[in-house]
Amino acid sequence: MKIGIIGGTGPQGLGIAKRLAIAGEDVIVGSRKEEKALTVVEEANEEIKEYNPKELVGMANEDAAAAADVLILTVPLQAQSATLKTIKEHTKGKVLLDATVP
Repeated sequence: MKIGIIGGTGPQGLGIAKRLAIAGEDVIVGSRKEEKALTVVEEANEEIKEYNPKELVGMANEDAAAAADVLILTVPLQAQSATLKTIKEHTKGKVLLDATVP
């Protein structure tokens, strides 16, 4: 099972992603910009490598949503609507968890 963290480059999303990877889960960190996801994931993998986790993978939010089986939304409340519109076509039949607390 692959878990996609949508908007996962912020503190909340990255914290969830690291813990899931350390627990042995396959995790994709999504961002509006793929370059940002790749940079953040590279740094995060370096931080958690001592725990022998699975490596995090970085992608654009849309690609992360398409590739994952379960999605966790971690964008700020103000960005939810716009973000959900960009991933909508990739969410059918998938579980979507919202980690946002307004």
